[in-house]
Amino acid sequence: MVKHPFIGLVALGPIDPNILRSLRTALAKFLPLPVRVLQPKPLPPETYNPVRDQYHASQLLEFLLDDADTGALRILGVTAGDLYIPVFTFVFGEGQLNGKAAIISVFRPRDDAREPTPPRRVFLRRILKLSLHELGHTFGLEHCRQDGCLMGFSSTLEILDRSNIALCEYCQIFLTDYFRDQGLLPSFKQYAEIHAPAVPTPTAGGSRKHHPGAPRRKAE
Repeated sequence: MVKHPFIGLVALGPIDPNILRSLRTALAKFLPLPVRVLQPKPLPPETYNPVRDQYHASQLLEFLLDDADTGALRILGVTAGDLYIPVFTFVFGEGQLNGKAAIISVFRPRDDAREPTPPRRVFLRRILKLSLHELGHTFGLEHCRQDGCLMGFSSTLEILDRSNIALCEYCQIFLTDYFRDQGLLPSFKQYAEIHAPAVPTPTAGGSRKHHPGAPRRKAE
């Protein structure tokens, strides 16, 4: 376990520093961890698909993981490039289930067909949701079917905008159990203070399992 855990934000390619500063401040309000902006990195050209004019999200995760000297408990990459994985037209981001790295793109959140230039508060709220969601995957949370839960799958901006910046009761419990299993619970004790949406507690048929071993990836 990292002695002094923190979340590291890494710009992949050109990113407005104000976006990173705003995201750092917002994440620190929701996660009881220090959030640090790390040295930016260029977008690796081998992750670019010229046919699709997009960057391969899974390959970018591997690129982030190649740098093991940051000291971060979790790494969140932020890019302006449009992301994809082969089975989807695009993804908002991707996170390793029970892993160390996650990535989000600001491309779609600020390129809204309904509103070509969304208000800054709307844009920042979107990327905060995506960041917390993808980091949630790294802490063992899978996609949730509870209405409004932050860990719900968002395939469009409309769905993303309807989601809460909060976890349902079930995801909160799962996250607490995960932190306890990893010996991180004292560091994350404030996380439960996030106000969760008012949704019913799932039945036993909707239970989840902790997945040990190699991280799996969750795309949005």
